[in-house]
Amino acid sequence: MRNPPGYGTIVDLGKNRRRPIAVRVPNGKKFNKEGVEINDYKYLDYFPRTPEGKTAAIDLLAKYNSGVNVRTMPNISYCPTFKELFELWLDRHTENLRKKKGGVSDQLVTSYKSAFKKCKPIHGKRIDKIQFQDIQDIADDIAEMSYSTVLNVKIILNFTFDLARKQKYITENFVSDIEFIYKTNDESKHSMFSRKEVDMLWNNKDDFNVRIILIMIYTGFRIEELLSQLTDKVYIADRYMIGGIKTKAGKDRIIPISRKIMPFIEEIYDKGNIYLLQRQDNRYWRNSFLIEIWNPAMEKLGMKHLPHDTKYTCASLLDRAGVNENCKKMILGHKRQDVTNGVYVQKDLLDLISAIDMI
Repeated sequence: MRNPPGYGTIVDLGKNRRRPIAVRVPNGKKFNKEGVEINDYKYLDYFPRTPEGKTAAIDLLAKYNSGVNVRTMPNISYCPTFKELFELWLDRHTENLRKKKGGVSDQLVTSYKSAFKKCKPIHGKRIDKIQFQDIQDIADDIAEMSYSTVLNVKIILNFTFDLARKQKYITENFVSDIEFIYKTNDESKHSMFSRKEVDMLWNNKDDFNVRIILIMIYTGFRIEELLSQLTDKVYIADRYMIGGIKTKAGKDRIIPISRKIMPFIEEIYDKGNIYLLQRQDNRYWRNSFLIEIWNPAMEKLGMKHLPHDTKYTCASLLDRAGVNENCKKMILGHKRQDVTNGVYVQKDLLDLISAIDMI
């Protein structure tokens, strides 16, 4: 008697296996190496090819379908590389354009392939093993390039990862949270907040969104550094945090808390939260931060800035205050080129707190 649809099956995986009898259940659809959509399965367990093993397999499948919580084995099914998924996406995308528009320009395909070449560090990586920082590093490497170049890289990354999400190789497409910067016509990617604008921020510190921007300016936080700052790495009593991402010099660095923003840090600090800046039980991601905090503040004050401008502003304020070069680089998470400065001169916490209090 055949099992009903969706019930699952017991299969023999063949010779040269210690436990060849497998219990598997449907797990949606996926695409094989040729881009053909096929059934995907989740394997519950494996048993020896004996009467007892087959009985145990039947019993496990029955328990699973009766609602009993059973242990599942890791899914060791095939997972494509970024290169393989990109090629699959490009083929499907161009084919759809041909059907809808009757053709596709060679220039568009060339642009996408050129953008793909700029993602070389992840070409051979399995799509489920690629981390946020892998993509942010690519974005940082092309920050000096034109808007159109950066946009094409963002497009092919976004669509490739979205295809991986749809195929259930990954659960989240985080490309929208990557900070992509491009070179403008006037060769200036960033513009720091002027003294007048900083004063305007302080004059509007009663606005929560403005207070968050001031936190970014007086810590030198990048947007993702702020959003990923863990609460248990914030030491209110000692006026510092351990945080930062991206480079060796910037990752897990000491971030002194200026006395000027201490009340703002205390306001959002909640031991019950995972992240320092958090909404209800969810963290902010780049898009939600821009929509809910950054853009409303810029619109209210009539300013036009990118989140990364806060880091440039912090660096400028430290320069104006005459802060020691080593302290400045440690606060901002910049690499110190000089061996003596980088290895033997280590500023302690009080030095960094004194430095940040100078601005």
